Amino acid sequence: MVGVRSLGSRAPASAMPDPAKHNATKQAQPKVTLRGAALWAAAVVLLACPLLLIPSGAAMDGAAPVDTEPGLAKDTCSLAEDACDPTVSEVVVPPSSPTPTEPAPSVTATPTPTETEPACQVSGHQTVVFLDPGHGANVTPRPAESGGSEGIYSGESANGQEDIDVFAVAIKVQAGLEEAGYVVVLSRQAQPDPEGLALWQRGNAAEVANGGQPADIGISIHTDLASSVGAGQIYYNNLGGFRQNNADSTRRTFDNAATAATAERYAKVFQTVRGEDQQGTITITAGHEFPAGRNLGSHGDIPIVMLSAPSVPWVYNEFGRTDPAGLSEAQIDVYASSLIRATQQAIGPTEGTGPEVTTCP
Repeated sequence: MVGVRSLGSRAPASAMPDPAKHNATKQAQPKVTLRGAALWAAAVVLLACPLLLIPSGAAMDGAAPVDTEPGLAKDTCSLAEDACDPTVSEVVVPPSSPTPTEPAPSVTATPTPTETEPACQVSGHQTVVFLDPGHGANVTPRPAESGGSEGIYSGESANGQEDIDVFAVAIKVQAGLEEAGYVVVLSRQAQPDPEGLALWQRGNAAEVANGGQPADIGISIHTDLASSVGAGQIYYNNLGGFRQNNADSTRRTFDNAATAATAERYAKVFQTVRGEDQQGTITITAGHEFPAGRNLGSHGDIPIVMLSAPSVPWVYNEFGRTDPAGLSEAQIDVYASSLIRATQQAIGPTEGTGPEVTTCP
């Protein structure tokens, strides 16, 4: 800090500050807040210390140049004691600078978190139904190349109006089940069957109908004279059931106990529903007799389609037709609706092993 001393005449004694009055003024000042005290102290310094206001080497009121000897600063003003050198002749107070205003802190808006939607949940798997409308073509018996009936002879036969009726039933059942959420696979796609599949080929198709895996249920659709089967009959997989070639000793046996148990449970549901809808008695048996005299290439007590698909629970249906010419439209409708309702009660549309069924909120 640089002091300032006038080179002219010294100020009269009356102009000198009275230390006693100065101290009394200090004692009489009211108490102020910390910030107020700081402002007051700054004002006193500005009033008492001309050295802060007059640049070094400047002249005052036309006087000679100011002595800028650094040592005078200590003699002129002592901020620690709030006293000034009486040799200072004039104090010039510059305009006070405005107190800088601190900028308001910037506020960054916190984004509202986006609500995460609940993920879709797997609620089940579609049920894959293999529908087998019987007959449809004349196919010469030949040994199965693979599957549960491998080496056993089987073919297929066209059977007139029955082929037409059961295919009509199958198309109605397919539509009803697909509408309910099932996956439906047909053993033949037209009437007559353009592919001319043998029975063992149909069974093999059921074993891989579910994307290479077995269908959840197989349903064969046939008709017969009411004099032979009454209102109708149902066959299901019989544990220990067999087929043997007529021409040799080649023999295959059905030995999947789990499939047989499931097939029996399903067949009982079909028996009840069909009896209600047809208003008649539906008989139910494990397997069915196929004597050698029928010239099917093999004989035994289980249908070839069941033997060929050991992992598919099978319900083989016969509907008793009262007219040798075939089923009426009303009978076709009753047969189809009863098979749809029975399937739904036996195994629901999402209780199978097919494609995943997802439920989203």
